[in-house]
Amino acid sequence: MAQPRNSNVMKIEIFTAAADVALAAARYLASVSRDAVAAQGKFVVALSGGNTPWLMLNALAQEEVPWTAMHLL
Repeated sequence: MAQPRNSNVMKIEIFTAAADVALAAARYLASVSRDAVAAQGKFVVALSGGNTPWLMLNALAQEEVPWTAMHLL
């Protein structure tokens, strides 16, 4: 059976430590930001506030990210 043309496949990953989740999220965010900037010239992302995203943001700071074309909300 053929899949619909614009179908999305959900990928589920299980991590045992918060630091591992943060690193994976930072790497993913860095990758999609580079792709978006290459294709569209900018990348806009909204992240939750509070303490939750700090591990990921610290890991993201170590990644190659096009900061000048990235807008964090």
